[in-house]
Amino acid sequence: MFLTAILVSGSACRLGGGTASNSPQAASSSRVSPSPKTPSKLDAEVPMPAGFPPDVPIYTGARLTAGASFAASGVTTWGMEWETLDSVDKVQAFYAGKLSQGDWTIQFSGNANGSFSAIFSRKSNSKVTGIVGADGSSGVTKITLSLATG
Repeated sequence: MFLTAILVSGSACRLGGGTASNSPQAASSSRVSPSPKTPSKLDAEVPMPAGFPPDVPIYTGARLTAGASFAASGVTTWGMEWETLDSVDKVQAFYAGKLSQGDWTIQFSGNANGSFSAIFSRKSNSKVTGIVGADGSSGVTKITLSLATG
């Protein structure tokens, strides 16, 4: 339930575009200039928010276009968006493979009309949970990932 609230609030402010003002929570996000070697169809790249767990799989070659982290009451939550020119099917296959091995488990909850969503969690710590999804309806595949640790 907590994760759902974070997802709703994260999507309302486009992940990297909002701030946690008027709140006791700590927030972290920033933007950087686009790389001159990247395709112009993708949005500008932003830096990875501090503290994002290094073992969470990130789609190979995707550009991070929005990212924020929030900490409150011993829980840190990240909201991220990547873009790629690869198909949604390739992205789904990547996450199906990477999040079904090691310390991760994944359960797909939807796949229709060029998009998918899935819930994932850490096997060794059920308090580390997330949602990953992708949508290709804009001509660019947008990968969204929310992760909460506590």
